[in-house]
Amino acid sequence: MPAGPGELRRNLIHAGSSIIPLGYWLAGREVTVPVLAVVTVIMILAEILRIMTGWGADLYQRYFGSMTRLEERKRPTGATYLLIGNLLAAILFPPTVAILAMLFLTLGDSAAAFVGQRYGRTLIGHKSLEGTLTCFIVCLLIALPAGVNGATALIGATVAALAELIPWTFINDNIAIPLFSGAAMTLMLATGL
Repeated sequence: MPAGPGELRRNLIHAGSSIIPLGYWLAGREVTVPVLAVVTVIMILAEILRIMTGWGADLYQRYFGSMTRLEERKRPTGATYLLIGNLLAAILFPPTVAILAMLFLTLGDSAAAFVGQRYGRTLIGHKSLEGTLTCFIVCLLIALPAGVNGATALIGATVAALAELIPWTFINDNIAIPLFSGAAMTLMLATGL
């Protein structure tokens, strides 16, 4: 599953979007949610222009074309879904869970892609067992020192890894990972398990 330079740039940008949960941690929910909402709306409008107009497509292709997957040419890109996933996490979950869910997406998913594309040998659909296990380990290492109990960290990391692995037909994994892992951790904390 070799990856070209465009995929490496995608992974680096994906991991670099960890600035969003860092901003949440530093600025708080009251600042992060409105700013992230505005950025997400702008991105959605840019996607509409890219998909619906020739000049938008040309402009996008000039700067970001090498990172765009073939299936994204006439659909929203992973970056838009990443913003939506982070925004939903920021709105729906308590701060610690929201930040963890965002980091599971930005770092866990990036690690899964990096390892899976380079070292993945045991294929599960279009993903690899090696990438999914990497996602799980990275998410667990992020969650354990974050102040949630071990069971919550384990469930959150497991759900994030499964959300990364499953070939969703109705939701992009950039939304599924923070949404489902955040919901699982919130449920664990609410039930006191």
